[in-house]
Amino acid sequence: MRRLGLVGCLSALLLAGTAPAVLAQTDPNAPAAAPAANPAFDAAKAATVTLGVEEMAAIQRSLIWTGDLNSLATGEFGKRSFEAIKAFQKRIKAKDTGILLAPEREALDKAAARAIAAYGFKEVTEQGVTVGYPAKLAIKRTDGKNGPKFASPDSNVTVDVLVFPASAETYDALFARLKAERPGRKVTYSLFKPDFFVVAGTVDGKSFYQRFLKTDTGSAGFSLGWDPKLSPEFDRVSIAMAGSLKLATGAAATPAAPAEPEKPAEPPKPVGPPVPLAAGAPTTAKTGPGILVSAKGDILTYASLIAGCSKVTLADKSTAAVVAGDLGNDVALARLDKPAAGTPVPWRLAPLAAGDTVTAGATGTTVSALAGPGGDSRRLGLAAGGAGGLFDAKGALAGLAAADGSPVALKNLFTIAFLRANGAESPAGDAAQPAAAAVTLTCTPGS
Repeated sequence: MRRLGLVGCLSALLLAGTAPAVLAQTDPNAPAAAPAANPAFDAAKAATVTLGVEEMAAIQRSLIWTGDLNSLATGEFGKRSFEAIKAFQKRIKAKDTGILLAPEREALDKAAARAIAAYGFKEVTEQGVTVGYPAKLAIKRTDGKNGPKFASPDSNVTVDVLVFPASAETYDALFARLKAERPGRKVTYSLFKPDFFVVAGTVDGKSFYQRFLKTDTGSAGFSLGWDPKLSPEFDRVSIAMAGSLKLATGAAATPAAPAEPEKPAEPPKPVGPPVPLAAGAPTTAKTGPGILVSAKGDILTYASLIAGCSKVTLADKSTAAVVAGDLGNDVALARLDKPAAGTPVPWRLAPLAAGDTVTAGATGTTVSALAGPGGDSRRLGLAAGGAGGLFDAKGALAGLAAADGSPVALKNLFTIAFLRANGAESPAGDAAQPAAAAVTLTCTPGS
């Protein structure tokens, strides 16, 4: 009916003698209208000429990890890269020119590095294909007929590295099969090219993204699945994985070892406290909170509390060795000398959303912002402060509230990345009793 209406309108215009004006607007031989001038974009593009393709691609990869660029890193500067740089500059309260100054580029790379570390993103090579994946989330590995699967303990994140020989299923047939919908499976995007294809959508309540390359012997690629509750922050992982996918070169690839949480390096043998006491700082004893986060006695606490100590003492007179600390983020880890007497609290693997109800220390509050002061992507804004652990509505560890009770908290993914990097493991099960996991630590500098 709509098409007939348009034809009728055009006939009326022709009969009314207004056709020449209408046709002039759609004449294929008419000169194309000049694009609107954009001096800011032109200036930004000119500024990138000296960077080169590789350097521009590196900037784009960082913008992907900060969540500002929703496309692959090609090394070509266009409107998407321009708008992405401006978005990042706005977030760090810089002038949004689209041209990165040296301090802004440094801030961008640091923000990207934090995101990469939070997910433990690293490359794996399997059966002739290489792809990056979030190794600190997808820590369990199983082997299947067409390649390995990596999954988080709760299966909220899954990564399948897959190879299909053409003798079993051709490249075209694989695309047709993956693009097909069924009850519970909806395809929201697909793209088919002679050398690669993409299929994305939802299946049985989970989001998925699949990308495959055409090879001399068939097809090779990956399938990423995740709980939609992890979005939008997790969406950047699919873009980063797509950009990392490539065929391995040289000899046949060696299968990667099973993905496991990274083990901390052995500390050097003459060593002082893991977090040195600042020059001139008081050497009096300090007492503060900690949270039992593993069955083997790992305690999450503040670097400012344990600075200057190699050991801390608990209220029941048991002791814990200080394992590591980061004063810049005010987070630290201590490990009990004997098995823990309390009940460790499980870790929340999904990021929090604005409006979520949480407990900061003993203070009930809500998530008011997904970034801390100055757009700090490591931290959350809270409606009210409170020192100690940050726990979600189910009682799972969701971060570390500011030591001074300010309305801000270190995000759970950043906190988990720190814990796993230093050998801590989340307790089995999902029973959460924050009160039973709370401990009190005392640090006497020099001890």
